[in-house]
Amino acid sequence: MNRRKTTRVAARLRLIVGVAVIGLLCNANAWAQTTTTTTTKHHHKTVTTTTVVASTSEQQRLDALSGQVNNLQKQTDDTTSEVKKIEAAMTVAQPAASASPVTIGQHVGLAETNIAAIQKNLSDNLGISVHALVDAGYEHNFNQPNGNVNNIRVFDEDGFQLTQGNLHIERDGTVGFVTDLNFGQVANTLSTATHYSNIGTGVGNQWFDPTQYYLTYTAPIGSGISFQAGRFVTLLGAETINTYNNLNFNESKSIIFGFGIPFTHTGIRASYTFNDYVSFTGGLNNGWDDPAAANNGGPNYEGELTLNNKDKSLSLALNGIWGPNLVGKSDSNLGAVDPVATWKPSFVPNLTLQTEYLYASESGPVVNGHSGTWSGLAQYLVYDWTPSFESATRGEFFDDADGARTGTSQTLWEITQTLSYKVPEVTGLLARLEYRHDNSSQNYFTNNNFVSPVTGTQHLWHGQDTLDDNFIYAF
Repeated sequence: MNRRKTTRVAARLRLIVGVAVIGLLCNANAWAQTTTTTTTKHHHKTVTTTTVVASTSEQQRLDALSGQVNNLQKQTDDTTSEVKKIEAAMTVAQPAASASPVTIGQHVGLAETNIAAIQKNLSDNLGISVHALVDAGYEHNFNQPNGNVNNIRVFDEDGFQLTQGNLHIERDGTVGFVTDLNFGQVANTLSTATHYSNIGTGVGNQWFDPTQYYLTYTAPIGSGISFQAGRFVTLLGAETINTYNNLNFNESKSIIFGFGIPFTHTGIRASYTFNDYVSFTGGLNNGWDDPAAANNGGPNYEGELTLNNKDKSLSLALNGIWGPNLVGKSDSNLGAVDPVATWKPSFVPNLTLQTEYLYASESGPVVNGHSGTWSGLAQYLVYDWTPSFESATRGEFFDDADGARTGTSQTLWEITQTLSYKVPEVTGLLARLEYRHDNSSQNYFTNNNFVSPVTGTQHLWHGQDTLDDNFIYAF
């Protein structure tokens, strides 16, 4: 319970009771008065005398009202006492050294202290930092699709869900490592992310995925060249897989994120920061997503050139990847470019504008014996109304001209509105409410209609609408 809210409730109760007391006393005095007027003439002067007499019955009513006022005052005192008890119970404080936690607040305070002590111990003795994130909530698809499947979505479905549980472990230093272990719907999708796994629903039956696990090494050359070797998330895209310190603006992921670009790579990378304005990352990897289905025609080449001004209010990330991705088809190459521009205009404080463009093409027998292309454009408008409240609007188009990514030749678009609220007095707790509409040029979205026993098909719709409410806790 928020202490400010409980204090305001008690104050309002006292104000209401005070007004009621004044009203009752005024009415009681009016009821109790009996007025007698006597006029007397004396030496050319007229004297008028007014006598106020309280009748017996009115006096009884006055006594009864006074009793009611006393009862109201007692109820107010009792309410104030209960409010103070609740405030004391919710206060996040450590119990005395020799005492056990009793109130809810003391239990929370003890848990936070224990977590902080464990983190400090690992950091001081091993140089290891441990963080975690939990994202859970409820989503309603107004199509009410059979099987709770949201078409063209990754990481979310209709109904209650554990969207993501993430455990992040890393060690800094000249030699270190990074590990991200994911659970829930995120792991469910990533664990089945084979070469074309994100066609259709992208849902499997694995609820654990070691999404990132790579070694790090910083070579003492210039400002330091950072190397990575192992499995890591892709450089492409405006959005990424959430970690404790990197949340996307919106709760649901864009179509470009789910269908246009890869999730992860296995390989090596090197990054170098030239100055405050320019940095570059380049690497070699096994291709898109699934290392078990790696091509046999050579590595994929990836790169990211980042340009920004001094205060980083304007930045441009130029991303790209190219290389063979079909097993046994060394002459078939998949390439994608994905620039992302971000602008925080100084004349509109707290506003962030971000634009992403994607173009990708794969040569060779990808779709019906020929190559396939796809492209997308996404625009983000984010505004921080207060330090605790943020709104994020995303609109995007995705053109799967040959059906290479969704299995259907179509043009998709969506608009998403997300409201995020940092819950006060609970560090790391974020509440989100999101509405999203998806639409296709084809009848593509499933619903709760029965499959025809004659044709074996189900009537599909052009669009779907979803509403979801999530809570995210990260530390």
